[in-house]
Amino acid sequence: MVSLTVPSFADTSLWLEESKKKGCCKGGEPESGAKTVTIRKGTVQENTIVRDVRNGVVYIRETDNTITQQKVTNGEVSFTPKYKGSYQLFFEHKEVHEGILEVTLSTLRIYNKEGEIVDSLLKEVRGKTHDSQYGREPFAPLPFDLILQRPIKRHHINCCLYSGDIVPFKLYYRGELLKNVPLSVQMETGWTNRIAPSEDGTVSFEIPRITYPKSEKEKKHSEKMVVEAAYDLNESGVYGGEAYHGVHYVMSMPLSFGASPLEYESKTLGFATAVGVMLVFSLGLYYHRRRKRKTPKEIYFDEE
Repeated sequence: MVSLTVPSFADTSLWLEESKKKGCCKGGEPESGAKTVTIRKGTVQENTIVRDVRNGVVYIRETDNTITQQKVTNGEVSFTPKYKGSYQLFFEHKEVHEGILEVTLSTLRIYNKEGEIVDSLLKEVRGKTHDSQYGREPFAPLPFDLILQRPIKRHHINCCLYSGDIVPFKLYYRGELLKNVPLSVQMETGWTNRIAPSEDGTVSFEIPRITYPKSEKEKKHSEKMVVEAAYDLNESGVYGGEAYHGVHYVMSMPLSFGASPLEYESKTLGFATAVGVMLVFSLGLYYHRRRKRKTPKEIYFDEE
């Protein structure tokens, strides 16, 4: 028997976050190419690193679909990607609490800009890294999986996520599509929403307009959001020597998005239009003054 749970962000939510390092031009040490991911607990606004994650494991799916497994140490997982492209990380933590097996899952995409140039180019030509972050098959080692489909974009940029994009998701349990599981969304600004699936099982929503304070670096600013889904099963069993009579799955996916390029295109177009109008007006005024200016006439006297 299956029962559904309305997803909600609580203090027990765990999710992945990539630790950004300062480059050498910003006063830090040069980046070594290693990626560090931390396990976060809480909401997008208020969260902390979970240092003691017992039985926690992270799976890393590389650009060629090779899967490696690492344990969580002091709330962190570090790895050095070899190739340029997308790497998908999956976190899994199991614990029996009050007779319920709580399976906490999270997935995170990391894009590696560096890598071995020759091998990376070969992989790009073979198509192994093209759009690998969207619409992938369910991750076999995990029973419950949340997959981001190809976003519906309202601009010509074919990468990243921006406000105004429509992001569709699909949920799977043991490889089978779930058509009746809702999705929760939480933004960095505090905006939250609960999204019901459509008839075909797709859960989609439009990313709201970014609402950070205006600044000189507003174009480069990105806003965080976390999507989360929950699924309950009436199953019994034993895990770690403890019996349970139900299973509670929770999977989260942290994402980031920027302001729509259309906003900056409209600003650029407006500025260009204003400059063009001023230029035409100036040229018209210049020629008007030239025409009004009297040309000196030469006078000839006949002295005969």
